[in-house]
Order: sequence, then C-alpha cells, then structure tokens
Amino acid sequence: MSTPKTRVLEDARGRRAAFEDIEVGHSLGEMEWRITDDLVDLQCQLDQDFDPMYFPQGADAPRVAPPQITYRPPRWLFSRAFNVRGLFVRWESESFRAIEPGMTLRVTGSVVGKYVRKEREFVVYQAQGRDASGNLVFRTRRTHVLDFVERSAPREGAGIDSGIKPEKI
Repeated sequence: MSTPKTRVLEDARGRRAAFEDIEVGHSLGEMEWRITDDLVDLQCQLDQDFDPMYFPQGADAPRVAPPQITYRPPRWLFSRAFNVRGLFVRWESESFRAIEPGMTLRVTGSVVGKYVRKEREFVVYQAQGRDASGNLVFRTRRTHVLDFVERSAPREGAGIDSGIKPEKI
C-alpha cells in the first residue's frame, strides 16, 4: 500500500508560498554582491572547474570568475521574496563582461511568468547584475517548479528549510 502524496505546508521559515501568492511582475528586490577571491575559489570547487583563467599564474594576468558564479544571487532574491522549495528546471544566462574579484554588482530581479503544466506549478523569474557604473554585466532567466508532487496533492505538515542563506556564502 503506497503512502498518499502531500506537499509541504510549512518549514522553519514559516508557511511555504502558494502558487496563488506569487504574482507576475512582483519585484524580488535587490542586493549588493561583492565578488571576492574566496567566492571564485568556492565556485571553482563546486564545479570542479580549474581553468587557468580562474587561477592565473602571471603577476599581471587578470583573474575572472566562472560564469556559473551568477547562479546563487538571483536564487537568494527569489528565496528572500518567497518561501519556496522545489526543482530548478531551466536556466538561461547571458554574460556581457567578465566578472572579476573586487567587483561589486547590484543584482535585481522580478517574477516574469507562471504556469501549470502536467499538474505542476512553475514560476519564471529573471534577474540582472550591474556594475558600479550601471553597466549590465549579466542577465538570467530561470524556471522553477514549486513542487515535484502534483498540485492536486494536499498541503500539510512541516518540511526542511527552503535553502541556502546568502549570509552563509
């Protein structure tokens, strides 16, 4: 006999956001994000990517960050605005210049769409990062399914926290 499927109602941060709570056009706010050598090192470790561009040997050789470093700040904005958990199902990203240690980026975002497919709830959000002069450095668009379980399953019970906290990275 199988256990009936349910979706989590709440976690340590409180009640999980329902699909109906998320409005297209909602601002995810903004954050200031300082790129450090430690963040570049962390990203390289996470990806197991040790390209010489990320670890230059010459004294005058510039260091750049892997493009995947832009993943976390937009996710932090989304998690800060909505207490959600789910699966990341699509990631579109454009880079307009190299990201280097010492840069400070202002990252902003908003919800740009939502839809139901195969009885699952999807939210689309976008974000962009600009340098201190206001120049666009990166732009991204992500699609997130709120639950892997069908939307007809009831919400009940408590689950684990909804993710990484920006102050921990």
